[in-house]
Amino acid sequence: MTPYIVPIQDALDNPSVREVIVVGPGRSGKTTSFENYLLRRMIYGPPTDFLHYMGSDSEVSTYTTQQWPWLFETPEVIGKIGAGRSDNNLSKKVVWSRTLEVLPANNKTITQRQAAYIFGDELDVYSPRLCASFLQQTRIRGRVLGNRRKVGLCSHPDRGWGTGIANAWEQSSRGIFIMPCAECNGWASVHSTKFWPEIPQFNLTYQQDPLAASDERIAMAKASAAMVCPHCGALLTDEQRLAMIDDVKMLHKGQTLDVVEGVVGDIDQTETFGAWIHGLLLKTITLPELARDLETAKVKFDQTGKSDQLREVTAKVLGEVFEGAKAGRGSSSASLQKRAASERVLQVGEFPPNANFIVAAVDVGSGKFDVSFRAFDLESRSWWLDRFTIRQRLWADGVMRDIRTRERIEDWDVLYAQVIDRTFPIIGSSGLEMPVAVVTIDVGDGNVVWKGREFARRALVSGRYWGSPAQPWSRVRLIQGSSSAKAPELPVAPTKISKDEHGRIVSPIILEYTLGVHKLKELAVERLGVDDGGPGQCLFAEGIAGNHFDEYFNERLIDGKWERNGPNESLDLFAYEEAGRLMLRPDRADLKWSQGQMPPWARPVTISKGGDQDDGANVPTPPEPPKRNPMFERLQSLTQSDERDT
Repeated sequence: MTPYIVPIQDALDNPSVREVIVVGPGRSGKTTSFENYLLRRMIYGPPTDFLHYMGSDSEVSTYTTQQWPWLFETPEVIGKIGAGRSDNNLSKKVVWSRTLEVLPANNKTITQRQAAYIFGDELDVYSPRLCASFLQQTRIRGRVLGNRRKVGLCSHPDRGWGTGIANAWEQSSRGIFIMPCAECNGWASVHSTKFWPEIPQFNLTYQQDPLAASDERIAMAKASAAMVCPHCGALLTDEQRLAMIDDVKMLHKGQTLDVVEGVVGDIDQTETFGAWIHGLLLKTITLPELARDLETAKVKFDQTGKSDQLREVTAKVLGEVFEGAKAGRGSSSASLQKRAASERVLQVGEFPPNANFIVAAVDVGSGKFDVSFRAFDLESRSWWLDRFTIRQRLWADGVMRDIRTRERIEDWDVLYAQVIDRTFPIIGSSGLEMPVAVVTIDVGDGNVVWKGREFARRALVSGRYWGSPAQPWSRVRLIQGSSSAKAPELPVAPTKISKDEHGRIVSPIILEYTLGVHKLKELAVERLGVDDGGPGQCLFAEGIAGNHFDEYFNERLIDGKWERNGPNESLDLFAYEEAGRLMLRPDRADLKWSQGQMPPWARPVTISKGGDQDDGANVPTPPEPPKRNPMFERLQSLTQSDERDT
């Protein structure tokens, strides 16, 4: 019934494997894999102490009275059980003079203990602190045992990617299961996860009608349930699925998938073996039952707005990380990367001729600047032009040193050349490049607020603005996020900052915007899912790293709250870029786009071989070059001579 357990048990037998991490739905044989290994050790050795941890006392009581005893009823084991009065209790056995215990997972049962074989069962029901640290705890408990140490962890992925079993699996060989299609023999996975975006995947499918009555929706789901092949599009039956499961294999880091041949290459050497079981691998549940459970949960969500049942079905029935009620209906990192690979509309650093202007966004960390550039047209279509992280700055002595955004205002100067003053060659227009219209910089981290404000002031003084000196429109816009989910995307009026951190009046005044990031992120996710060429569709430059696509989906809207499960900078930056677009107001009535009268921030500039801007006879007037004035020169000299107080 469970052929997918074979490679898991092989990994437990492998002396070079120290840790085996198994993710999967309930009643899929996860615990059985580790019980079988314990039984093997009791019969054949080597005899070692064993600790089996569960989530609570009640779970220990149920398990030790109903499931555990059978392990000790085998004739080969009975003769090895100790004869002492305490050697054969419900939750504690002594076999081959070694102690085997089943314990609730808590601080008292973990500290001051050691065992060569430790098993954490249903890890994601442990307390949050212990769930996050249990893998490390097992390493500590078995450290002095060296090569004899063996750890097993399993659970359905209730706690998402940021902690628990999914996070432990991420640290492993990241094994997934693949099998060949019964119709075309093409190999695909049953669940690729976000870490294998290039691997095609079989999917549960059924007819859906959100407008039908709930009973009709569920009946329709059961009647039309099938598993669809990503290669030939065949709707596979349960009979075909069960036959395919018998040919299941595993794919790990270091290996690749050949659609015809299957797994190619050798697994990377690792002490931590990972396996992700999915509901489609289970022979104990049918496709109509899977469709019924999933659609029933969706009906409840649509009726009540509560995702608790959908969360349970996703994690415990399908064996997937729950990433929000609408996650399965939209896009994913894998689908975006696939779209980017197939579109091939532009390379990183190029500007598409059918876009109108560029917005950049900067997310400030303690030792880095996360940067993104996005081109927009007048219908909110966008092109992701570039995405990178700045971690170092070149000093006057020629040495690259780490950035300290909270400590040194000079480190912020890297944003001039790499972000604010950057231009993008226009595809099909030799010698023409598009400048960045506006740069939004997040100073929501309280430790960088005043450094950000001083940088924005210096950028304005240095001439980085549109318009005239009398009425400058700063190209650098400071932003912070509102804690309210109801806050508007852009405030009615920005806050004017006229004092420094010591309360002294400074000039010029700069503006700071408090954004409704909740709504901006919702809009960003919605646009990522548009793929029909309509308004709002996103296109992607070729060459942006896959981990930056992942960052769009490491934060999900769950029950009205954004829950983060990993790096989310790309999603934040998209929200900030949209805020920059709104600040430019490209759809206001006084802009005559159709007549070729472009605003200064949307006019191409000509670039000579030396890289300088040059007025061209047949192109629109370029924006004014950056200006400098004596006040700024004096400010620089004061800074460089350490006369900051003066």
